Amino acid sequence: MNKSVTKKMDEMLEVFNSLPNCKIETNADGKILIASHNPVPWSDSLEKTDAESMHKIGSIAPHKASLGLYIDFPHNLLDVDRVEEVINPEGTLMYYEPGTKASNVKSWWRFRSDEKFDSIHLVLRKIELDMYDFKREDWIGLMEEITGVHQ
Repeated sequence: MNKSVTKKMDEMLEVFNSLPNCKIETNADGKILIASHNPVPWSDSLEKTDAESMHKIGSIAPHKASLGLYIDFPHNLLDVDRVEEVINPEGTLMYYEPGTKASNVKSWWRFRSDEKFDSIHLVLRKIELDMYDFKREDWIGLMEEITGVHQ
């Protein structure tokens, strides 16, 4: 990982560690998980291949030159327009529809919705990663709202 990825991952971890309704865990494979203290409301629809799936809200994926966030929340909790205002405030991130192949060079995001739960997937690279502010009030508020349903 480069210094920028490490710095921004630390910022993101600081935000999630400050939220009362989730915790950060590292699984046996070294994957960074965002976990609820309680089973997630849609846990019955998840594969039971591992115990973490019952509490998993999302994951943080650092790579050599990018940082990814994948986070789930109850269906219809948020609408895509509100999410876009917070996730892509500068309008610099590409949007990819669910099921389409995303860029492996540019920063991007997507919003996936199904009957059990919805998800945000965000991948930041290069300039967008350096400029992204995970400590913005609206970003922290969105993550607090997403994790708050797991009280």
